[in-house]
Amino acid sequence: CRRNSGWRKWTQGLALSEALVFEKLKARSRSFTGTREEIKHLEPRDFVKQVIEGELAVDHGTWVQPLFSRQEGGWRLSKLEVLYRVDDARRVPFPAFVNFVASATDQSPNPDQVLRSAFCSLAIKSMQHIDDLLSRLDGATRAGLRHTQLLTALNLTAKQLAEGLRVPLRNKKLIAIEETEYDDEPHNLGELRQDAWQAFGAYSLDDVKPTVADIMAFADEPFDFAPPAAPDGKPFKTLPAAYRHDLGFARRFIGDFRRAAARDASVKGDIKLDEDFCCYLIGVGHAPFARESMQAWRAAHPRASRAARRAGMHLIREALLAGLGVVFEVSFEDGDVQWLFEEIPELERCLLKQGGLSGSMALPASYMDDLWGL
Repeated sequence: CRRNSGWRKWTQGLALSEALVFEKLKARSRSFTGTREEIKHLEPRDFVKQVIEGELAVDHGTWVQPLFSRQEGGWRLSKLEVLYRVDDARRVPFPAFVNFVASATDQSPNPDQVLRSAFCSLAIKSMQHIDDLLSRLDGATRAGLRHTQLLTALNLTAKQLAEGLRVPLRNKKLIAIEETEYDDEPHNLGELRQDAWQAFGAYSLDDVKPTVADIMAFADEPFDFAPPAAPDGKPFKTLPAAYRHDLGFARRFIGDFRRAAARDASVKGDIKLDEDFCCYLIGVGHAPFARESMQAWRAAHPRASRAARRAGMHLIREALLAGLGVVFEVSFEDGDVQWLFEEIPELERCLLKQGGLSGSMALPASYMDDLWGL
């Protein structure tokens, strides 16, 4: 996760600070009206026909959200993450897109093969769209992006990775891939990851989250797990009994990265801790009541809270030791992570946060030049 020495020089004239990126996003978001209600409630096959194949989405749904890294005491733009949006700067077309993904992947016990093919095509189309946008930049700008490793990240499931590697792209080293948790792993995933680290600018593991057993392994003594509660008393951020991208899976990813780095020290990647994990680790989530709910849970369940923090710190140390960066998939304040910097000083130069002041806000990828100030 070492920062390139050319970062400061190349970015001096660019509006890359967290506050300035937020202002640009906020100004641009005023022109978007939000997704139409009828789109949000489409059934999966209708969603494919009308939105994905019908191309109702702005920029084919290829919107980008900023990720920020710690630079000289502040936070500066470090990566752009592609999200699926229609015409809403803050959210996906829920629940239609979520239901589509669930039906198209191994989240379903019997995935719809037509939907699976459509989902893979959507992922490939996003890759090609970003590649085209990057190709339109002048050579000096692309060279600057390569020099500073300011990448655009796209999601692929483990079963889409082989197809993604076959796509002919002109700017693979300016593109990062994030392996999502939606599909079971193919038998050759380890080898595919090695190829991905060689081909792309970075390859990361998305949405890492512990199971109850993962947390129990770091407890001083056994305890009965009880989840936090939302203000209405309903369970909030309950940890699962089983999860694809659990801590064991994350450690295997770290092992694969070590193998790649042993062959080529220039390879890069991150471990991304999902919102649920961030709630238990630093007490921050997307919900406006997340802080209050997690504070109450920590006070009521100190043994479980200590175990969750130990599990998080252990994984972070493993990732950093291998040379990986760490992403918290929430927008947090400096005070939320200061204790972690004291526990793990090397984390400060390797930590990224998602959204920052912008939260979940994003904008169509064709406006990326606004973010770069070009």
